[in-house]
Amino acid sequence: MVSREAMAPALAAIAADQGGVFTAAQAREHGYTHAELQRMRSGRGGTLTTVRRGVYAWRAYYDSSSPSEQHRMRVAALYLRFDHSAVLSHQSAAQELGLELLEPDLSLLHVTRAAVGTRLEAGVHHHAAELPADHVVRREGALDLTTVARTAVDVARDSDRFEAAVAVFDSALRMGVSREVLRQVHLKCRSWPGARYVGRALDLADGRAANPGESWSRVALIEQGVAPSDLQVPVFDELGLIGYADFGWPGVLGEFDGKGKYGIAVDTDPQEAVRIVRREKLREDRLRVHHEVVRWGYADLYRPAVLAGHIRAAQARSAARSSRAG
Repeated sequence: MVSREAMAPALAAIAADQGGVFTAAQAREHGYTHAELQRMRSGRGGTLTTVRRGVYAWRAYYDSSSPSEQHRMRVAALYLRFDHSAVLSHQSAAQELGLELLEPDLSLLHVTRAAVGTRLEAGVHHHAAELPADHVVRREGALDLTTVARTAVDVARDSDRFEAAVAVFDSALRMGVSREVLRQVHLKCRSWPGARYVGRALDLADGRAANPGESWSRVALIEQGVAPSDLQVPVFDELGLIGYADFGWPGVLGEFDGKGKYGIAVDTDPQEAVRIVRREKLREDRLRVHHEVVRWGYADLYRPAVLAGHIRAAQARSAARSSRAG
């Protein structure tokens, strides 16, 4: 008889080939009984977690994974237990495709079928919509999914936030999808719910936005009457290129810090964080020689009028500086 120690690595190998999950039937094929699987799932000390009915993942691996990684495991579990006539779509397709979204809700999985009504069932949002062949990416060993362009349009249609719709189109452009292709998909979907809202977001889309936070920033600044003159502005001094500012106005530069001050992630090595701060301080010192600089983060976007006030104050300081120099 195969030992328990030998069976766990075998199941781990199967899970690795299936996106981190395995079925109860696969576990039984490796000698685990139904009762054993129940014990392994129960209590805080259980070694398994149920990802979908009859589909499991190793608890330590699942619990230590990011929300995005957990979402991908749930998608993998869906493939093992689901009717493959459905196509992965909306936020779920965006995650698979690497399409960046603004504050995505990953609590549900999303699929689309052409002939089944919209419903919510067992953690899956079923959407009913047409699926032209050129809107679908076919995959072996995984659920088919909507293309980047169709996914972007679906996410924008489904969103109740204009900045989120702009952000997904910015991301699609950044990934290399042309505006014309996005417009063609929108034209196909123009009579569907939310499609009229999509057109305005697509008109404003700009692939130069580096991330969804910059997309949201641009929408907020436009709505507050301080639309930036340019994006990803190259800035030079006597030593050469200093870098690229996220936003630009005459005499004023804007920088969005998506991960906190100077873009430092919370898990950054302390010594590396010090080096980043030093580099950014030197960069900012050079920028400030000839420009006013305004920095902000996600928290500031919830107070757009205050942010716009900072931009206007910087513009006033720049004008005063120019007046003194003249």
